[in-house]
Amino acid sequence: MGNAKGATIMDIKNIDIYNLPKWFSDIIEEVDILCEEALRSSVSYSRITEERYKILDKHDFISKLTDDGGVDEPMELTARETKALSRFFTLEYDKARAESIQMYLLGCSHIFKLLRALEEI
Repeated sequence: MGNAKGATIMDIKNIDIYNLPKWFSDIIEEVDILCEEALRSSVSYSRITEERYKILDKHDFISKLTDDGGVDEPMELTARETKALSRFFTLEYDKARAESIQMYLLGCSHIFKLLRALEEI
């Protein structure tokens, strides 16, 4: 496949996700919204997010740990607080995993739509 004179080909290996072109950022933002909408109907994802918020409400020290620049000095945690923190991070992992899987599934769906459209050409 040829490309226009002076145009560069985007190599997927070299994409800097922190410095995306505007058009690509717009697509990612739209896909993020679709992902959030799909996850809202998931019972297991809702359980994860509800439990996560309950832990944050009950243990405000966790917000300090997860916010940028929130910890200025050492913290001593009780066994109960340590257990809550461990559970919170487990939920964070589960939440991120569900979001990644949903994003992957949306990508697969988009590829199938693209392939069907290309068959019609």
